[in-house]
Amino acid sequence: MPEPTQTPAPPTAPMKEPEIHVIPDKFYGVALKARVEERKTEAPGTDQAVSVPRRWPWVLAIVIMLVAAIGGGFVYFNYDLLFPPPEPAPVPIVVEQPKPIPPPSSPSNISATSTGPQNATVSWTDTSANESGFRIERREGGGAFIELTNLPPNSVSFQDNAVMSGTSYAYRVVAVNASGASDSSEEVTVVVPLAPPTPPTQPTLPPAGLDTDSDGLTDLEESLFGTDARNPDTEGDGFNDGNEVFHLYNPSQDAPVRLLDSALVKIVTAPVGWVMSIPTEWEVAMDPVDGTKATVDTRHGETFLISIESNPAKKPILQWYLDTHPGVNPSQVMAYRSKGGYEGIIGVDQLTTYVPWGNRVFVFTYDIDGQSFINYRTTYYMMMNSLILSGMAVDALPTGEVLPFEPSATTSGVVAQPVPVSTTTEETGTTPSS
Repeated sequence: MPEPTQTPAPPTAPMKEPEIHVIPDKFYGVALKARVEERKTEAPGTDQAVSVPRRWPWVLAIVIMLVAAIGGGFVYFNYDLLFPPPEPAPVPIVVEQPKPIPPPSSPSNISATSTGPQNATVSWTDTSANESGFRIERREGGGAFIELTNLPPNSVSFQDNAVMSGTSYAYRVVAVNASGASDSSEEVTVVVPLAPPTPPTQPTLPPAGLDTDSDGLTDLEESLFGTDARNPDTEGDGFNDGNEVFHLYNPSQDAPVRLLDSALVKIVTAPVGWVMSIPTEWEVAMDPVDGTKATVDTRHGETFLISIESNPAKKPILQWYLDTHPGVNPSQVMAYRSKGGYEGIIGVDQLTTYVPWGNRVFVFTYDIDGQSFINYRTTYYMMMNSLILSGMAVDALPTGEVLPFEPSATTSGVVAQPVPVSTTTEETGTTPSS
């Protein structure tokens, strides 16, 4: 077994020989003491050490002065904030109590009126100069007074719109202010009038039949009189065809050729005494044969009815009509005048004309038989303009070149628009003749 190898030790540094340092004698021992004694010998007469000058007290004094100056300036400029003056003692306020005002005096001269079914007006005289307002009190019938409303000062009237027609109301007025109320005024009573009856509804008529050329003749009437339904002036004489028929002229020939001089109409004479022109194509049936009742048949469903009614007292025609038609308002009745000068009325239905005839009344009715259109309105007026009643004068028809112009039936079918009887009586002061 081999022997282990030994690692050689590192070489060691050679040992340094110790050095000896000697402190000089002057720094210790007898030498140092000798030096101190020597210094004392150099400064004879001074047995104390020399003192170093002191400067810090001056610096401190300057700092104190600066602080004092800054503080004094701050206090000077903020003196009022640092030392506010004391609050003055409150001065007691003496409030004088106002003298109480007296209550107002009572209103006087109170009155009440009512001019319609929906209001009553109360008026009075303000006799006070210190009121703050008025209190209106009302009593209905025999009931108790209740407060109705309050009004501002200086008011002298009040309109009560919360009333009922036909009712009696009593009113009184009280003036008030902060001190109280006056005595009530005298009571005043008013009766609110009844509301007027609602006027009856005017019947609405069907519109006029088709009028292609707007000449006042419906297309059905154009065929009756031989005119062109697409030309408002068939013969070119300057007059609308409907206007000519209305005035009893022939619309298919130059004016002034009359319808009676053509074959377009025929004359019907009733034994009872009336004469009328009707279109040749239509038929007339009298029943009874004296003509007190008659029917004109248009062959289109519509008919014209003639009847002679009795008026033994010869009442004015309007009065006779109202007596025989109770409930009718006179404002619904229209005035009528024919080209022959006969005056009468048009009834509420706007399809019946009444002409007074001594102790009788000639009645002419257009029965449209439920038709949707009025097809023969202009022909209706043509027949009425041709009417002759025995014993009654007829105005002569114009025979000149120029026809008297009246509006033709272009919209509603009415050629000569009638006016209400009330308008006629207001203008003339009379009723239609009897």
